[in-house]
Amino acid sequence: MANFVHHWLTQDPDAQATVVDAAPMDEAARRFFAPFGDRMRFVQGDVVSPATWQQLPSSTAFVVHGAAVTSRSIMDKQGKHHIPAKENPSRGLEINILGTVQALLYARDLPALERFVYVSTGSVYVEAVEAQESNPFPLPEDGYIGPHLFYDIGKYSSELVVKRFVELFALPASTVRLSSVFGPMDRVTAVRNVRHVPNHIAHAVVSGRPVRAVSADAVGDYIYAPDVADAIRRLLLASPASLRHDTYNVAFGKALTVRDLVTLVARSVPGLRLEVAPPEAAEIKDDGMRRTGRWGAYDISRAERDLGWKPRPLEQAMADYIAWLRANEP
Repeated sequence: MANFVHHWLTQDPDAQATVVDAAPMDEAARRFFAPFGDRMRFVQGDVVSPATWQQLPSSTAFVVHGAAVTSRSIMDKQGKHHIPAKENPSRGLEINILGTVQALLYARDLPALERFVYVSTGSVYVEAVEAQESNPFPLPEDGYIGPHLFYDIGKYSSELVVKRFVELFALPASTVRLSSVFGPMDRVTAVRNVRHVPNHIAHAVVSGRPVRAVSADAVGDYIYAPDVADAIRRLLLASPASLRHDTYNVAFGKALTVRDLVTLVARSVPGLRLEVAPPEAAEIKDDGMRRTGRWGAYDISRAERDLGWKPRPLEQAMADYIAWLRANEP
């Protein structure tokens, strides 16, 4: 969402944005948004609380709702393993579902609303698709739904809530399902502790060390955060007549292995090495056996056709991200 706001304000020098977040702005965020001065207003609050939404302007024309709590396990500073969904199962469900309801209620009452975009995830897709094993194909938006974790369940439930608001209130709303996102501002926070393969590779390059992975054959569909931002902006500004669907995959559209990505980056970073290592020594712990369903490629033809959107080449995206890390996270 930081990348979307940055892109939105960069593309339109007259635009303004209000950002809502549960945590206060840290130094990285302050640096990232510094160029925009008072065109960006920050509100710290709980998206489940109606009081948070009452602080927001009633003149808003566009709403992008991406607030969520991920459910991956984390390790604290003392080395203790935590599974948030197990320790507090209600927190993620409350924020990921009821937070969406509050966002929709806010949007519903906006007199100048032009479009609401709900940011969902490819995690709503099934874990595996047998038919893809012999004949790989990118997953389309229709079908193959199979949420499993609380995070997946909450996100797909919110997709259904968005559709019902559209039916009841004629709300101009759309949903985007993102594949694995990486890019500027991609870091572990109190509510998101996911670092995808490109993130680890980029940090290895900047640190001048090898890339260490449990499996060189683990695959994923990786999309650059600024490209996600561009897709969402296009969706917000699209004419209603051009939007033939309510849900759009936003992804690279092709699955690459860890080996593929390291080879790609090594073209501009000579000497970059990939080492297969045991789990305790590897940063990338993705399982090489998970190759279909949500782990594989996503079909992006809808977004290409309706929005005129296409992601940049991954080699360029990785080079841009590495340059950004060197300049902003020395």
